[in-house]
Amino acid sequence: MKRETNQSLAHVGENIRALRRRRRMTQTELARRLGMRPGPVNCIEKGKNLPSARVLHRLSEILDAPIDAFFAAMPSRYFDCPASASAEASGGGPSAPAARPCAWPARTGEEQADIPEPLLATTASLADAFLALEDLCGAPKSALLPLTLPFERTESGLVGLAERVRRLLGVNDAVIFDVVELLETAGLRLVFAPLPDGWESVSFHDARHGNAFLFVSCADGMNAERQLFRFGYELGRLYAHAPGRTDSSGEPGLDRRGKPFDPDRLSRRFAALFLMPESAVRATVAQTGVAPDGWTLALLYRLKHRFGVSAESFLYRLDELGLVTSVLRKRFQRSLRAHYRAHGNAEPDATRRILSPNGRLGDLLHLAAGRLPGDGEVARVRRLLNSLRLPGLEAGE
Repeated sequence: MKRETNQSLAHVGENIRALRRRRRMTQTELARRLGMRPGPVNCIEKGKNLPSARVLHRLSEILDAPIDAFFAAMPSRYFDCPASASAEASGGGPSAPAARPCAWPARTGEEQADIPEPLLATTASLADAFLALEDLCGAPKSALLPLTLPFERTESGLVGLAERVRRLLGVNDAVIFDVVELLETAGLRLVFAPLPDGWESVSFHDARHGNAFLFVSCADGMNAERQLFRFGYELGRLYAHAPGRTDSSGEPGLDRRGKPFDPDRLSRRFAALFLMPESAVRATVAQTGVAPDGWTLALLYRLKHRFGVSAESFLYRLDELGLVTSVLRKRFQRSLRAHYRAHGNAEPDATRRILSPNGRLGDLLHLAAGRLPGDGEVARVRRLLNSLRLPGLEAGE
């Protein structure tokens, strides 16, 4: 009986701790708001003491969760999908009920309904592990980059959005060499993971608590260029579906080919504009002195490496900017597609981008293990990350 009681105490403490972390609250801050010393709060979270009825009531108010959530088999799942199509009423994710504040997928209501359960389970467990390591290391984070910028769903609106995001990141029109580091420095949590059901990427936004997570697949065939593009794509998804997003355009506008900017097309276009701004592409081409009819495949490969994109994406960008002739564009496109078919989407001329997958996550795990040797929670996080075989993390870390 005593063992069951101890397990119940630990379970309550774990739930309280998880809910606190999702709200970017430190244990010291929670103690202050409860009117308690940090020591007793630490004992509650570690399952050594059960909170009194008065403390449970205050925890419910502070953490904005029902008391039942503290005793549930698990706290309300952090990543969730709405059951109704009202998801888009607030711009892509419903206002979560006070009892169940969640992070919502940056997808439309119809798309959210198609997200498989294994994907939600995998990404939610990784998010909680990320938050746990930040908390253990004393490095709470929030998205420093605003994700609710208004924009019109038109070509000019997307150009303006990409330019504004780059300004907020401090790069303006410069070529971004390390997109992953740039976005992580801005407070976004980027995770390379084996996503189930063939998903290439997915992102979640907890606007209420300033948390944003971007997950990109590390499966075979996901080379560096494809992964970088998917991070740009998911950033576009976050802007398209962030709660509270507004625009003055009403119905989506049309792209350059006359097709409506549905969410997928919009996000792909944003990624291209974000990774390959017009001024940077024009300046790069001008530095070589190449004329629209003077391109070779070898030169195309060399210049596309600067932007970390695929040769085909760079070719499209050159074409729309009038920097390559139609004859050459068609010839190169045939060659590239034949290469992609023959080599499983691998980039020709290899890749010059060397990404450091899960660098921030690995740093946190290393720091937490050094600061808290033998800590049970650090060990549990390590086992989870090792079981998922995340790239960039040594099994012994």
